[in-house]
Amino acid sequence: MVISSDADSTIRHELRAAHNASLHHIANPGPSYDAATRVEIAQVASAAYLTTNPLAPWASPSSRPELTVAYRLARHANTITQGWVNALELTSAQLTEIVGVVISVIPVVAFARAVGITLPELPRPAPGGPTGEFAPEVGHARLNWFPVAAPADQRAAVLQALSALPSEDTNLWRLAAAQYMSDVQMADPLFTRGTLSRAQMELVAGRLSKLRECFY
Repeated sequence: MVISSDADSTIRHELRAAHNASLHHIANPGPSYDAATRVEIAQVASAAYLTTNPLAPWASPSSRPELTVAYRLARHANTITQGWVNALELTSAQLTEIVGVVISVIPVVAFARAVGITLPELPRPAPGGPTGEFAPEVGHARLNWFPVAAPADQRAAVLQALSALPSEDTNLWRLAAAQYMSDVQMADPLFTRGTLSRAQMELVAGRLSKLRECFY
C-alpha cells in the first residue's frame, strides 16, 4: 500500500484503489521516460503543490526541462502559454507524458491533505527503459496543444487530451471514474454518487475551476 493504513475507513474502496493504482502507475516506465525519471517528476510536482513558498512562475527549479514543466504545471498552470511550451526542448510525446504524471500524483496528494490523512509515498521505481507505447496513429486537434489519437476531435478536447499515450489516458480515466465520473457517465445528466446530485457535483467543480483560474 502506498496510501497509509491510517486513512479514514469511510473513504470509498474504489477511490483508495484508484489512488494506489495511480501512484504505482507513476513508478513504472512510461512511453518516453524510465520509472526513476517519472518518480522525480512526480516528486517535484508534489513538492510544488504543497510548498507555502513557491517559486515565481518564470523561475526554474531545475536545469532539466521535464522538472521545470512539472513544477509549473503543479503550481502555476494558469500561467502556461503555448509559446512557452513550444520553446521547450521536449517532444510532444514527452510533454504529454509529463502532464500525465502530474495528473497522476496531484489529485492523490491533494485529497490526502484535504481529508487529513498521511500524505502518500511513491513506490520504488520499477526497472526497465521507456516502453515506447504510443497510439498507432495521431492527429492534430483543433483545441489541444499536442497531437491526440486519430481521428482527432471526435471527442471533446478534455476527453482526448492524453489519448496519444494509451497508458496515461487509461490512468486518467481510472482516476476520473473514482473521483468524479467516467466518460460514459458524463453523458447522463442525472448521474449521482452518494449524497451529491449531478448538478451539485458540477456546481462544486465549476466553483473550484473558477477559484483555480482553470482556463478550460
